[in-house]
Amino acid sequence: MLIFSKSSEMGFITQFNGKPIMASRKKVFIFFGLGIICLTLAAALIFTDPILAIAKYRTRVAINSRVHDLMKGPVTTVHISVYLFNVTNAERFIAGEDEKLKVEEVGPFTYREDRKFDKLEIDEAAGVMRYSPRFDPVFMPEESIAHPKDVYVTMPSFSMMTSVSMMSHHPYLSRMAFNMLAKQINSKPMVSIEAHNYLWGYEDTLLTLGHTFMPSWIQFDTLGLLDRMYDKNLEYTLEVGAKHEDKFLIKQLDGYAGLRNWNYEDPSERTKCNSFINAYEGLVYSTDLTPETPLRIFRNVLCRMLELDYHDTVTMDYGPKALLYKISNRTFQNGPDKECTCQRGLCVDGISDLSPCFYGLPLALSNAHFLYGGPHLFERIEGLKPDEQKHGSKILIEPKLGVVLGTTFSMQVNIVIGDATYNEDAKRFSDMILPIGYFKIVKPALPDEDKTMMYDMYITGPYLVLAMQLILFILGISMLFHTARLLYWNWVCNGQRGMEFQLCEDEKKMTVVDVDVPLMNKNSELLEKHRI
Repeated sequence: MLIFSKSSEMGFITQFNGKPIMASRKKVFIFFGLGIICLTLAAALIFTDPILAIAKYRTRVAINSRVHDLMKGPVTTVHISVYLFNVTNAERFIAGEDEKLKVEEVGPFTYREDRKFDKLEIDEAAGVMRYSPRFDPVFMPEESIAHPKDVYVTMPSFSMMTSVSMMSHHPYLSRMAFNMLAKQINSKPMVSIEAHNYLWGYEDTLLTLGHTFMPSWIQFDTLGLLDRMYDKNLEYTLEVGAKHEDKFLIKQLDGYAGLRNWNYEDPSERTKCNSFINAYEGLVYSTDLTPETPLRIFRNVLCRMLELDYHDTVTMDYGPKALLYKISNRTFQNGPDKECTCQRGLCVDGISDLSPCFYGLPLALSNAHFLYGGPHLFERIEGLKPDEQKHGSKILIEPKLGVVLGTTFSMQVNIVIGDATYNEDAKRFSDMILPIGYFKIVKPALPDEDKTMMYDMYITGPYLVLAMQLILFILGISMLFHTARLLYWNWVCNGQRGMEFQLCEDEKKMTVVDVDVPLMNKNSELLEKHRI
């Protein structure tokens, strides 16, 4: 039915049953803008990882950050298990009845290493952090075979054997004087002693005399394996990176970018071996690591850097894909990686000189049980059983944040004995590398809070991000579609698109016409009947 109205001079036919409702320009722009924003955010989520950004923020090094708060108090960094090589045929070997010295492994005696960061300072402007590490070892009976006070061992005498080795380079008269002194105080090459005393120091007449008459050299009156390792009188300051790209990368030790013990102060002697290039303490690493990223571990007690080699990528059960590193076989082989440690004359394949870091005592570092060492290290020792599974290394690092997921490696301490033929009691040990014991260093499992963060970052997070992408994409498309719809009807209605005709000005002359045939086809976009 057509109805002629006096309200306007012209009329038109559209699909509306009433006056067309047209959207304002502002409304159109709002829907268009929201649609573009949603699609842009959806696209941005494809190229960015908000979960990772949040995790990096939480693990940043900054004043009052979570890392800063943790470092203000004691932190349990590693568990150190000590194994001693108990000598089972000391008398027979000294008497010449046995060709080889027989040893057996006794341990572990495990200690928790609580670490403090004294004099902690974060310089955000310079992008560095400075601190003086302090260590407090706590005995862990649940991870030990027994309390070391309850275990007796027969071990090489530190004072006697190191003195014999050091005196081998002195003139004949000095050696004879030493022999007379050692005989007078009844100093022997082997001691039967509590494991605790051997680890933490015991009184020794020879050592006491040295401390009394040479205090500037021998600054201690007891000597033990752990006692020297955790020397509370030794203080040093580390400067490490505080930015994401160099987080905890060692910059300086006591103001030097290398090891003064290995002549870093001399510019002509500076090499990678004695420089802090790519060196970390092994607590945390920089972010965004790749298998090609070179890494080294430095601990002051090791007196050198340990080279790491990438081996594999391992998926952890709580989500992350960790980079698996192992201490390189090159670490104790003669070559560029240990050339600086050969400066003092000790350059034997399989071991590394420790003497500059231990008051000049003839000590050497090696892999546990001389793992990967040559046959010359085993010629006069029986009982060593190197095993990759037991004595090898494994360091797992989450590459995005540089978080250490697991650490296991072992280092052995040995006495390097020179020409001891001048001493009747010690001559059978002449020119030997004598194993004392080794440390197995293990990092405890991640706290549950950190595991949850890893699970969210690698498992839960990606699904949440995908859901956000889909929602934003659907919202964006919907808003742009609605914007197009509004623009279309504005164009149709505002442009007077339809069937136009003249309206009657006189209301009395208005005519109603009944039309049986539809004005427009049913397939048309316009409706069949409209009010005009």
